[in-house]
Amino acid sequence: MFRRLAVFRGGATLEAIEAVTAGDADVVELLVDKSLLRLRRGRFVMLETIREFARGALEASDDAVAARRGHGEYFCAVAEGANLNAGRLRPGGQRLDVAIDEQDNIRSALSWAIASADLDLGFRLAVAMEQFWVVNDPHEGSRWFAALFDQPGVESVDPALRAQALRSYGSSAGIAGEFDSARRFYEQSLALHGQLGDEHGRAVLLHRLGLMEMLSGDLERARELAETSHEIHERFGDTWGLAQTVGTLGAIERDAGNGARAYKLLAESAALSSEVGVVWWQAGMLVELAALSLEAGRIGDADRKARESLALAQQIHDYGGRVFGVGVLACVAAAGRDVDRCGRLWGAIENDRVGAPLGGWLRHRASCEALVQELAGAELDVALARGRELPLDDAVDLALGDA
Repeated sequence: MFRRLAVFRGGATLEAIEAVTAGDADVVELLVDKSLLRLRRGRFVMLETIREFARGALEASDDAVAARRGHGEYFCAVAEGANLNAGRLRPGGQRLDVAIDEQDNIRSALSWAIASADLDLGFRLAVAMEQFWVVNDPHEGSRWFAALFDQPGVESVDPALRAQALRSYGSSAGIAGEFDSARRFYEQSLALHGQLGDEHGRAVLLHRLGLMEMLSGDLERARELAETSHEIHERFGDTWGLAQTVGTLGAIERDAGNGARAYKLLAESAALSSEVGVVWWQAGMLVELAALSLEAGRIGDADRKARESLALAQQIHDYGGRVFGVGVLACVAAAGRDVDRCGRLWGAIENDRVGAPLGGWLRHRASCEALVQELAGAELDVALARGRELPLDDAVDLALGDA
């Protein structure tokens, strides 16, 4: 059991240890008594030097492959249970906290799946973590998918799984701002879903491609694709799909200059995403509402919506959402002529180029910067310098504090 524990990275719960090592609580307690395991915040961990010793013993034994495979399958089930596959959302909402807690184990399982050429396990893991990559680090998600698709034998992977993987790859690429790559992956995924006769899968991809058209400025084509997707989701009664299409139709109205119509649709999308438990999308809709209110001069509403969004983004460790929320609240401070608060908030995020639903910060950054620069002068320069020293978490605390 001691050597099998080497498969865990970042510790493990008792449930995971019992499932993967075939040990029990009594043996765990014995290992703790011998200082080979430590209990920290409900997880059992090894010091790295002890883990390296155990790993050497494991690799020299006949247990290594079975232990690694058992670890990979267990954490694939954990990842799938977190409900982070954005194209196959189940009732009950997403559990990003599960992925955050087990991210090191899941990365370790992915590395082993790739090294051992277990493409089925690798693709299942990567797809199951789709929303984690999007929220936490889309560039990391892209690297995992690139490594998987570079493996020989990809064409032998189940087409339905490959279709989902291409869509998930597009998710990371799109949020990372790599729109051409995202479009290519979405088109390939759409073709596979079409071959499989998967209408729901097609609806998801038509919406994604509509987003790409919106971001490239072709609003009519974007509206056509989003409406087609919307009709299919209505037929299936898919509330999560409708939350996305309604939000995208709102963003199209936003880009067409129809602020009132955009606000109504984005608010509806926020309510639908709250209903199905997709906090990331809900936070994205709320901060879009804040940006619309800011543009219309409704500063109080902009402040409330941005704070609500930022609190949700902080809850799920959404990097892009936190940057967006801090940026909008810097503009709220600018509108109130609070130079010090504005400068400190803006300085903390001024160099970030991050994505979010519907274009996010990439879409609004230039107009927000123009508002901040209306306060240009020595006082703003001092505040900006102070803000550049702030870690993002501290900037979020400042932004959510009293103005």
